[in-house]
Amino acid sequence: MKFGDKIIKINDEKIRLKSDISSALYGSDGSEVKVVVERNGEELEFNVKPTEYEENTYILGIQVALIDATWKEKLYYGFWETVNFVESMFESVKLLFTGNIKIDQMTGPIGISEIVVKSDGIYNFIYLLCLISLSLGVTNLLPIPALDGGRIVLLIIEGIRGKALKEEIELGIQSAGFLLLILLSLYVSYKDILRIF
Repeated sequence: MKFGDKIIKINDEKIRLKSDISSALYGSDGSEVKVVVERNGEELEFNVKPTEYEENTYILGIQVALIDATWKEKLYYGFWETVNFVESMFESVKLLFTGNIKIDQMTGPIGISEIVVKSDGIYNFIYLLCLISLSLGVTNLLPIPALDGGRIVLLIIEGIRGKALKEEIELGIQSAGFLLLILLSLYVSYKDILRIF
């Protein structure tokens, strides 16, 4: 591999972003991987043995260069960066519900404020605001009562039943969900305060 090569696949997994390289190597045992690069409009294939960076963590040992992207390329990479972040959000939610991520690892409004305050420069600040907006959007779609996702689930249930739920039942479900969210928010905020101070 040479400087200027563009990695387009690792083990047949499409590479669009720098983070895709880490994802493609996740779970690697150090065995050779098939890397396809684009060089002068031609696709070349290499067998590369990853280097162990930390325990059970492998890297290709390459240096990624920044380029002056056109506005079309910026839109392209911005789109896939958004898709990648949303996918990671859903993966985190799945890990949370399966017990692989603990509630203690969640960050609430206080923790987010600390991260925003420590942001370096206007670019990182705007980037963080975008991530927060995406996080709120994805979270709001979770099938939890009191959120829009929970309301969508109730509408689907009503559609299957062919009639609306009783008002007191729907109110009880929404209230229970709202109480759960308030308790979760208080707990996460409490953990943030302990961690910060």
